Amino acid sequence: MPNRGAKILVVDDEHNIRLLLRSTLESDGYTIFEADSSEAAIDCIERLEPALVLLDLWMPGSDGMTVMEYLNQKPPEQRPRVIVLTANSRVPVVVRAMRLGASDFLEKPTTPDDLRLSVAAALEETADAAEPQSTTSETAPVRQKLSPLLARIRHAVWNQDIHFIEHTLGTLFRKAWTDPAWFNLLGAVFEAEGNRGAAKTFYQKAANAPAGCKAASRNLLRLEDINASPVDAEVDLGDQEKFLADILDLHEPQHSIRSHS
Repeated sequence: MPNRGAKILVVDDEHNIRLLLRSTLESDGYTIFEADSSEAAIDCIERLEPALVLLDLWMPGSDGMTVMEYLNQKPPEQRPRVIVLTANSRVPVVVRAMRLGASDFLEKPTTPDDLRLSVAAALEETADAAEPQSTTSETAPVRQKLSPLLARIRHAVWNQDIHFIEHTLGTLFRKAWTDPAWFNLLGAVFEAEGNRGAAKTFYQKAANAPAGCKAASRNLLRLEDINASPVDAEVDLGDQEKFLADILDLHEPQHSIRSHS
C-alpha cells in the first residue's frame, strides 16, 4: 500500500469519532496520533510532523479554524495536508478552510470507504509535491482561458472583494451537497482564484460522482496535464454555466466587474 506507515493526526473533541477514524486507518497500516483540541493539535503538528491531519472544524474553545490559520502561516513545504471534517450546516466554515489550504473535506459521519479514498488522495498529493519538477524548455505552461463569468470572479479577487467571492463559493457549495455536478463550478471558481489544489479536489468529486460529470473530467485532465502542452486551455463550466451567471448577478461586487470581463 502506498504511504504505508504515514503519520496521520486525528483531531476531534469526540472520543468515539477519533476511535472510529483511528481503527479504520490503523487497519490500513497508517500510524495514527490523536488530539482533542486545536491547542493539542498544534502541539502535535510541531512535535510529530504528520503527513496528514484529519481536522474537525467545530470544537469547543478554539475551533479547527485556529489550526488552519496557524498552518497557513507556515511555508507550503512545511504544512501537512489537511482533510476537514464537518456537517453540511457549516458551509461557510468549510469554504474558508478550503481557501486556507485544506485538501479535502468529509461530511460527518463519514464512511470507511470515503475516508480511505480521501486519505489516499491527499497522501498521493503529498508524494507528488515532493517529487522534483522538470524545468526543461520542452514544457510550457498552459495559458488558462477564462470565460466572462470567471473573469468577473478573478477581477473580484484582484480587488479583494471577499464578500462577493465567499457568497459565490458558499452558494455553489450548498447546491453541491444535493447535486455533485455543482462541484465542477465550485472547482472552476477556486481555479479562477488561483487555488489549483482546491480546484482539483472539487473537479474530482464531480467527476467521481455516480452520475459523473464530463465537464469536470475534462477540467481534471487539463489540470493534471498543465505543463504538457503549450496550447491554450479553456475551463469547462458545463451545462450549469447559466446558473453561475444568475448567482453572480444576485450579488454583484461593488467594483465594476462587467467592464473588465
